[in-house]
Amino acid sequence: MAIRLNPYAQRYPLWLKGNLHAHTTLSDGELPPDETLEAFIRRGYDYAALTDHDVVATPAEERYPQILFLPGVEHSAQQHILRVNVTTTLPRDLSYQSVIDLTLQADGLVILNHPNWGDDFNHWRDAQLFSLERFHGIEIYNNVIEYLEGSPYATDRWDRLLSAGRQLWGYANEDTHRILQIGSAWNMVNVRQRSKAEVLEALKTGRFYASTGAVLEEIAVQDGFWFVRSGNAKALRLISHQGEVLEEVKGSTATFSLSRARVYARVEAVGDGFARAWTQPVFVE
Repeated sequence: MAIRLNPYAQRYPLWLKGNLHAHTTLSDGELPPDETLEAFIRRGYDYAALTDHDVVATPAEERYPQILFLPGVEHSAQQHILRVNVTTTLPRDLSYQSVIDLTLQADGLVILNHPNWGDDFNHWRDAQLFSLERFHGIEIYNNVIEYLEGSPYATDRWDRLLSAGRQLWGYANEDTHRILQIGSAWNMVNVRQRSKAEVLEALKTGRFYASTGAVLEEIAVQDGFWFVRSGNAKALRLISHQGEVLEEVKGSTATFSLSRARVYARVEAVGDGFARAWTQPVFVE
């Protein structure tokens, strides 16, 4: 067994917390753009994207040096696409692949939103997920779907894509509409220094983990083993091909052998209540 791709090959001491999906009063959110940033700052976020429906928010970011502001937009055609690090909208009648390609040309981050939203748990159909190319990943957790039809979780869709060899990352986002959601989901990026460029690079290359409350203090993959240490997990699971749990360890520290992994392996941390954390996948040969 050889590791083909390890997003944690480079590790740095600095971790930054942020949310990539939030709405303001420019579309259907509760707070104006500036007040939304202020609310994220109060909750200890290091970076945040404001992603209103088909309109780009332009808060007075110079007033908020405490947080790295990422411009963005939720492209709201029939299915929704998160476009981060862009400052313009796109026509809603473009094909989804065109939206992805044009966003990449603008150095943007592309995430397909809440795949299991809806009474048929099918906001994004599998056929669409498998046919589209070059997007960075999907939302494996979206908090606003806790209050709507469907499931906020989409690790099932992620595992199917990963099992087919697709190199895609999993993001946990609040999809913030109301103040009460702030602090419900985030992505912890591992960076060399505090900058927008570093945050975006980590989000694009998988050097982060997604969380709804569980904290991962160390993630290391080396010599065929995966070591994970959490600050508050009750159990750690090694998950591989088609979502199979290869091993579960009770407690907050685990060393997993990758000898039985097929195609990919990822680790899920289980904390109290609904607290979870998800590493990004390591791909094996």
